[in-house]
Amino acid sequence: MPNLKQKIGMHNRQVRGNSQPQEVSGCNCMGGISECPLSGNCLVKGVIYKAEVSGSDLETETYTGLTSRSFKERYYGHTSSFNHRDSSSSTTLSKYLWQLKDNDQHFNIAWSVIDRGKAFNPVTRKCNLCTKEKYHIIFQPEGASLNKRSELFSTCRHRKKDLICNY
Repeated sequence: MPNLKQKIGMHNRQVRGNSQPQEVSGCNCMGGISECPLSGNCLVKGVIYKAEVSGSDLETETYTGLTSRSFKERYYGHTSSFNHRDSSSSTTLSKYLWQLKDNDQHFNIAWSVIDRGKAFNPVTRKCNLCTKEKYHIIFQPEGASLNKRSELFSTCRHRKKDLICNY
């Protein structure tokens, strides 16, 4: 069991790791770039993304989201909520897609990265990732037609990640 000095050291290494620049990653999809949701850039971290849902007889709806992890991990979370009804209310995007499924409407989802940012920094007490997502929801509402306006008032979900009590 680590002592207090070791816990603080692990915490400091973790916090310092967040200050390093984020590198652009590639793709490890089994089907190659043709199967990748982001055309060969699905391993990128710290992104604000947009999902456009369209269909032959549907008006195009958009959802803006963020992830501090790799986009691919978040994408798997979304696809899980699209396939399991017990997760249907996890995001407004999954709620909308389950409504389409219940009405037997066919749809396509196009994913794109619209911005990048760093997650919460405990030194500056700012989360550029959450701030940029809120910026895109407010100032580009055509890119966030499915987002709830209550998301604008939520606190940063990344701020508790680096607390020493998590080690």
